[in-house]
Amino acid sequence: MSQKPDPSQVQSVSPVGTQSQPVLSTEAGLSEVSGTQDLSMETTAIANGDPEQATAETETEILGVPRKRQFLLPNWQWLGLLLIFLSGGVGFLATSVLLSFNGSNNCSALFLPLASATTRLYCAQIEAEKQTLTSYLKAIRMVSGFSENHPLRADIDRNIEVWVSQIIALAEVEFQAGKLDEAIAMVRDIPEKAGFQAEIEAQITAWEDIWQEGEAILASLQRQLEAGDLSQAMRTVVQLSYLDNRYWATVKYDEAMAQIQLARKETEQLEGAYAALRRGGLENWLQAIAQASNISQDSYAYPQAQRLISDAREKIIDYTDNIIDERRWDDLLALCDRLPDQLNLDNVVVDWRILAQAGLRANQGTVKDLETALVQIQSIQPASAVYDQAQGLISRWQREIEDVALLEQAEELAQGGNIADYERAITQLNRVPSGNPRYDEARQKIRQWRRQIEIAEDSPTLAYAKDLAATNRLQEAIAEARTIQSGRALYNEAQENIRQWRNTIERTEDQPIFDRAVALGQQKRFDEAIAVANQIAPNRVLYDEMQSRVRSWRQEQTAINNLNRAYQVANGNSVSAWVEAINLTQEIPSSASQLRAEGKQAADQWSYRILSVAQSQANISIPQAIATARQIPRNTAAYDAAQTQINTWQRLTTPSPSPQTIDVPTNL
Repeated sequence: MSQKPDPSQVQSVSPVGTQSQPVLSTEAGLSEVSGTQDLSMETTAIANGDPEQATAETETEILGVPRKRQFLLPNWQWLGLLLIFLSGGVGFLATSVLLSFNGSNNCSALFLPLASATTRLYCAQIEAEKQTLTSYLKAIRMVSGFSENHPLRADIDRNIEVWVSQIIALAEVEFQAGKLDEAIAMVRDIPEKAGFQAEIEAQITAWEDIWQEGEAILASLQRQLEAGDLSQAMRTVVQLSYLDNRYWATVKYDEAMAQIQLARKETEQLEGAYAALRRGGLENWLQAIAQASNISQDSYAYPQAQRLISDAREKIIDYTDNIIDERRWDDLLALCDRLPDQLNLDNVVVDWRILAQAGLRANQGTVKDLETALVQIQSIQPASAVYDQAQGLISRWQREIEDVALLEQAEELAQGGNIADYERAITQLNRVPSGNPRYDEARQKIRQWRRQIEIAEDSPTLAYAKDLAATNRLQEAIAEARTIQSGRALYNEAQENIRQWRNTIERTEDQPIFDRAVALGQQKRFDEAIAVANQIAPNRVLYDEMQSRVRSWRQEQTAINNLNRAYQVANGNSVSAWVEAINLTQEIPSSASQLRAEGKQAADQWSYRILSVAQSQANISIPQAIATARQIPRNTAAYDAAQTQINTWQRLTTPSPSPQTIDVPTNL
C-alpha cells in the first residue's frame, strides 16, 4: 500500500492564526459578504460543478433586484459583474475548504469535487483501515475517477487492488460459512470502474463450481440412500470432505453422515421385516407389516418399507383368495379382524366379512340357511374385488338348495332302518348330479346306508360262525365266516375272528412240539432241541417264539464250544497257548452270561501265568520279558500290572545321560 499523504503538505491561503472553517460554513460566509441570496445559489452551483445553473439563477435575480429592473445596466456590465463574483466566490470557497481540512479528523467533512488526489487517497486509506465491506467500497469510490496518466495513478491502483482483495477475503469468509449468495453479493458491490471485473467473475465462478459440486454429491447421496445402497453412500459422502469449502466439508458432511447412520438403523429394522416376509405365513406377513409401518415418511427407507407392505398385501390377498376357495369361513372372519390399516383394504374387508358370514350361515346346511346366505351375499356390488367369487358362491348355493331338498327327503326315507328303506333312500340320493355342491355328501350318505344294508345282510352269517366256534367247531366256524366277501361292512371283523380261530387250532397242534424242544434245550441237548423246533412250519402261531429259543440255544452252544476249546488250548502250557485261550473266552456271547463269567475267570488266571513267565525271563533278558508281557490281552486281570512292569524294565534298559565335562581354567 502506498504511503499516506501528509495533510501538512496541502497549501493554505488563510492568514496566520486564522482558524480553518468547515465547508458548510463557507456558503454562509459568502451570503453575509454579498448580502444577497443569489450569490449563495451561484456559489453552490459552482461548487457542484454546474456553472450553467449558476448563470441562469443569476440572470433571474442578482442582489435581490428583480429581473424587471435590469434595464438600468447594459448586458456587458452584468456579465462583468458576474465574472467578478464567480472568480471571487470560487477562490474563497476553495481556500476555505483547504484551510478547514485538518487530517483524518476532518476526512468526514471532505468535499470530493474540491479535494486534491493526495487528500482523497489519504482519506481513502483512513477509511479502509476500518476493514469492513462498507469502508472498502467507500475507499474505492473516494479514489475513483482519476485519469490513467494521473501522477498518483500507480498508488491508487495498488490501493484499490489491496482493497478489492480484502473485500474478496471478507466474501470468502462468508462463502466458507455456507453463505454463497451473501459472498457473491459482496464482491458484486465492487464498482466496475475499479477494473477487477474479470477477477471477480472468476472468483464467483469458482465458488459456484464448488457449490454445484457439493449439491451434485448430495443429490447422488440422496439417490443412493433412497435405493438402500448404504455402502456406496458411504463412499459418496467422503467426497464432501474433499471440497474446498469448510461448510460443505464439515457441516454438510456431518449432516450427511447423520442421515446415513439413521438410514442404516432403519435399514436394519427393515431387514427384520424382510426376513419375516421371506419366512412366509400369515403371522410373519403381519409381523413384517408392523415392522415396516414403524418407518417414518421422512425416512430414506420409507419407499422400501412401502414396497414391502405392498408385497405383504399381495401375499395376504392371495392367501385370502385361497381361504375363500376352500370355504374356510371361520379363518376368513378371524383374518378380517387382524388386518392393519396400512394395507388400505377397508372396502375389500367389508366384502370379505359378508362372504364369511354368508358362508357360515350356508354351512348350517338347511334350505332356509342357504336362502339367507344368498340374500347376504347378493349385497356385494360388481365393482368389488370379490364379486366373481361371490357370484360363484351364489350359483353354488342355488344348486345346493336343490340338493339339500333331496338329502332331507332321503333322510326321512332312511328313518325306517330296514333294508327296503335304505334302498329307497339311496335311489333318492342318486338323483344328485356329480357336479353339484352336495354330491360328495350324497355319496357319503349312500355309502353309509349301503354299509347298514351289508351289516343287516351279513350279521346272521357272522353270528352263526361265532356260535360254531363257541362249541369248538373251529374249522366249521372258519368256513362259515369266509362266506362274507371282501369289501363288505363285516369283512374285516370276520377276518379277525378267522385269524383268532386259526391261531387256536395251530397252537393246539404245535404245542406238544414246542414243549418237547424246550425240554431238550434245558438238558443242553441243543442239536436235538433245534431239530425238534424246526418241525414247526413258518407262519404258524408258535413259529416266531420257537425260533427265538433256537437262536438262544445256538448262542449257548457256541459259548460252550469256545470255553471247552479254550481249556484244551490252555493245556499247552505256553505263552502262545494261553494268549489263544484268552482270545477264545472273549468270543463267548454276552447272552450266555454264566459261561462268559467262567471264561473271564479262566482268562484272568492265564494272564497272570503269562506275566509270571515274563518276570522269570527278566532275569535273563529284559527285552524278551517285555515282549512276553506285551502279549497279555486287554480286559484281563494282569494287563495293568504287565504295563507297569514293562515301564519299569524300559527304564532299566535306557542308559542314563553321561555327566558333562567342566572345563577348568588353566590359570587357576
